[in-house]
This record gives sequence, structure tokens and C-alpha cells, in this order.
Amino acid sequence: MRSKMLRAMAVIGLTVALSGCSADQFAAWLRAAGGNPDQYSKAELEYGAAIATQLWQTYLAEWQDLTKFDWVLSDGSLARLRQCESGGNYHIVSPGGHYRGAYQFHRTTWNSVAGRHYPKYVGIDPAAAAPKIQDSMARALFYEQGRGPWPHCGKLI
Repeated sequence: MRSKMLRAMAVIGLTVALSGCSADQFAAWLRAAGGNPDQYSKAELEYGAAIATQLWQTYLAEWQDLTKFDWVLSDGSLARLRQCESGGNYHIVSPGGHYRGAYQFHRTTWNSVAGRHYPKYVGIDPAAAAPKIQDSMARALFYEQGRGPWPHCGKLI
């Protein structure tokens, strides 16, 4: 168990370091992930390193975009709002089906906020969106409208 944990930590650390890796770094990542880099040519490892770098840069850009409103609400304030709205359940749906996810977004509100700040998430069911996306959307809505969208629970933030 411990060796699997250490391996996972090494893989994570190496993955984070892939923001511009060489073929040798990519081979080390493969090895740490349990793969055998010796079965690949130098050109294949260079190609793998280029793809890994591109994926990491795309991931970083998306993560940075999802954190652009983190300053608006503290994690504690967001947790209190989430707990009040949904009991902390990111996948909850109101009995009538109109309000969805941890912050009980109506789809119209979700799509409106997404259209202005996170176009990639227009049309996504709020209750199916990843927690980070729901948190980011709630922060963006709070940035625009303050506590108003959450008349009861907004008093807790």
C-alpha cells in the first residue's frame, strides 16, 4: 500500500513538472507510472513529451480560468453557502428538478453565467458538473450579483 502511495505521489510530482518536459523526463514519468520507456524510440518519447507538455499547458490554462474569481469568496464562505443550499451535495437536484447542484442553480442562470465567464460549460447540467466548476460558477455569480441569488443562504456569506 505504501509503495503504491509513494508511486502515486511521484507520478503526480512528475506530471506537474511536465510543463515543458524533455524526452528523458517523459521516460522518467513513464517509468514512475509503471510503464517501460525502453520500448519506445527516442522520436516516440519526444513526441510523447510534446503531447504531455501540450496537455499540461491546456490543463493549466483551464485551471487558471476556473480560479479567476477565487478572490471573490473565501473557501469557508463558499462551504457555508454550499452546506445551506444543498447539505454540501454537489449532485443534488431539487424535488421539482429546477434547481441543481451544490448551489442550486437553475439551468437558465447557470447557462447565463457560463456564457459570460465559462462558455465551455453552457448546457452542462449543474448537478453533473465537477465540484471545481460548480464552485467557480457560484463565485462568478456572486461577483456579478452578490448574495441576491441565494436569498436565505446568502446571509451566511
